[in-house]
Amino acid sequence: MADKDSFKARLKEAESLRDQGRFDAALAVLEAIAADPENRVFGPLTVLGLPRQLHSAYLKIAKRMGDPVRRIGLQHTLVPPPEVLAVHGRFSAAERTELAEAGRQPVPRILHQIWIGPAELPASTAAWADHAARHGYDYRLWREAELSAAGMDEHPVFKAMVSIGDMPGAVDVARYLVLQQFGGIYLDCDWYPARRDLGFHDRLPLVGLSALAEKTPRDLGSGSLLLTNSLIAAPAGHPVFRRILDALPASAAALPGAPAWWSTGPLLFSVICRGGAVTIADADLVAGELPRRAPFSAVQALCETAERQDGGLLVAWKSW
Repeated sequence: MADKDSFKARLKEAESLRDQGRFDAALAVLEAIAADPENRVFGPLTVLGLPRQLHSAYLKIAKRMGDPVRRIGLQHTLVPPPEVLAVHGRFSAAERTELAEAGRQPVPRILHQIWIGPAELPASTAAWADHAARHGYDYRLWREAELSAAGMDEHPVFKAMVSIGDMPGAVDVARYLVLQQFGGIYLDCDWYPARRDLGFHDRLPLVGLSALAEKTPRDLGSGSLLLTNSLIAAPAGHPVFRRILDALPASAAALPGAPAWWSTGPLLFSVICRGGAVTIADADLVAGELPRRAPFSAVQALCETAERQDGGLLVAWKSW
């Protein structure tokens, strides 16, 4: 019986062959792993019946080969079979009426951000606090102390994510709790405000639930539109968040070892949101993207361009 370390060594071998440009040899190693019945150590299965990490290894080879057809197909299917999460996106007629009513409710003018863990607070938080004040929004930065004071750190999946050091997963849970209780606009800390002259009310209806769409389509069973949960605007008490919070334990149990974007993040968020009406923010809301740890001068230059050319409101930038 092969153990996990031996599987990892074989995967490392495939990575090395890939990096050398020996794609056929790398694929042969992956095919041998795929044929091994013990390969489930690489995580839950995807739509193609491949363990997630193995599927991801095929995708990396397709990207390195510059094969757009194979790349797109592997990206689209790099999700669990739709039936795993489909039950969480089913709503009764009465629940759909409630979703429709929530879609007519105004979004409070509050900007929320969450930052937990020992890493230094990103510069974006101060910029958003200033942006909020400039445009008549309240601003709330949620750290461990604030989440604890509100009792939000007691959610079992939040606690489980923190216990294994999965801070992105913990922040996923926290954002749903915050929006369920207070409503408003949630922003990940890797967004930076590109415009001083525009607020969210200039680009979003701020009624019902709004979110950005991911660029990469995925097989969700009910379509291919994957929503990001990095920007969400919603009224307090929206039924989507109640359903997500109820579904989180079952989602985590059904997808052990899965990445946060499957079990707590965009995938589960999208499946449940598709049960009702959602406003999709326009693609031009994002003014541009910068490499991780790009210098602040690059952020300033992009912001100046956005102001000058009437660009979007957001810059994607991880300063850490």
